[in-house]
Amino acid sequence: MDPIIKADSVVYPTLQVPDLEVQEKFLIHFGMHVVEKTADILYMRGEGPQPFIHVTRRGDQKFIGAAYAALSMADLEKISKSDSFGDIEEMTSPGGGFRSSAVDPNGIGVDVVFGIEPRETESDLMPIEVNVGGIGEENFRRINQTKRFQKGAYPRIKRFGHYGINVLDVPASRDWYHAHLGIIASDILKPPPADDDCPIVGIFARLARGAKPADHHCVFWLPAEELSNGKPGLNHVSYEMVNIDDVFMGHEVLKRKGYQAEWGVGRHYQGSQIFDYWRSPFMQIHEHQTDGDVFDNTMPPQIVDVSADGDPEVPEMVSSQWGTGISETFGDERGL
Repeated sequence: MDPIIKADSVVYPTLQVPDLEVQEKFLIHFGMHVVEKTADILYMRGEGPQPFIHVTRRGDQKFIGAAYAALSMADLEKISKSDSFGDIEEMTSPGGGFRSSAVDPNGIGVDVVFGIEPRETESDLMPIEVNVGGIGEENFRRINQTKRFQKGAYPRIKRFGHYGINVLDVPASRDWYHAHLGIIASDILKPPPADDDCPIVGIFARLARGAKPADHHCVFWLPAEELSNGKPGLNHVSYEMVNIDDVFMGHEVLKRKGYQAEWGVGRHYQGSQIFDYWRSPFMQIHEHQTDGDVFDNTMPPQIVDVSADGDPEVPEMVSSQWGTGISETFGDERGL
């Protein structure tokens, strides 16, 4: 069955915490800038043209949901007329725009937005040339130029990249997001022998943008039963950095400020990103990442055997190609 619409991007997550001042301080150290703040809501941006990429509401700690951008006003109108989504509302957040909202089968919010006005950017988001290695002078791209960064500078965030959620039913979540937003699987995780009879224990899924490349995943569904005592909610939110230096600079800043490191620095298998995960003061996991895979419509979904079984010769396929191994507390119920 064809989806109702095909979303074009994932735009921002919305979290809720009891203290916006503490959240603001963490997000500044994480690499964001305050756009607007009231007694009840905080909007933060990165270096890119999006007017905001992170929303926090004041209240009891929880993950409210995430927003996807429609390709057109016609698509927004179309999704608003479906059974799951509500009437179109005018947005009062920075950049304006319009929104239709729903709640997925896990009780997690999903907004579809259109017409948010971009901001003018002051930052140069072009990465510094890299001498990529290999053999031969033909690989030298930066000649007679040095790399120098301000010691202690905060990391630079390009945009919101993806999020992971612990869900009640992974296949049912996939079906709902595909039916409404056109989201498709990139990697389907199964225990050995990873055949048709094996259950699905996780799915990395991406936007269906046709021949236009899309990030390896915009959302990652994991089983709440195993990770968060059966409670659906946030696993992590992830932000693409301007370049690899910002990942490591962010690690140094957050370590120096005394935040809790969760996992990294390393390079993933699924998605290939260089990553670094940190807990906010409210235990919600935030990721810095860069150099991820992008797929177009010629890439079929892959079935991934997630086993490692303690054998050092067998890679942990949902862990890291290099760097630290996944922590025992990753994505647990503390950050829901």
